[in-house]
Amino acid sequence: MEIEFKDIGEHKIIEVSGEVDLYNVSELKKALFSITDGTYPSVIVDMQYVNYMDSSGIGALVAGQKKMKAHNGKFGLLNIHDDVLNILKLATLDKFFKIYESEEELL
Repeated sequence: MEIEFKDIGEHKIIEVSGEVDLYNVSELKKALFSITDGTYPSVIVDMQYVNYMDSSGIGALVAGQKKMKAHNGKFGLLNIHDDVLNILKLATLDKFFKIYESEEELL
């Protein structure tokens, strides 16, 4: 798994690529917790290149969402791969997260 950061307007984007699972989810948590401390008004996880995510990865996203909410911030997901989106839908988490289909929607 690889993680990179970029900015689009008021949004801090965290680009994740590769598989997110129990073995590397700590990297994602560390990255998320470093930017969900209230410093940024909006954090978006770009998941365009994530083709697999297990429950530990979903748990990390839920924790990031809750942490941003505690700081009155916004949290969303961007460019979700169909396989990952299906998992979110099964758990009805597609209603929990704000999901963007493209960077244009952020502006």
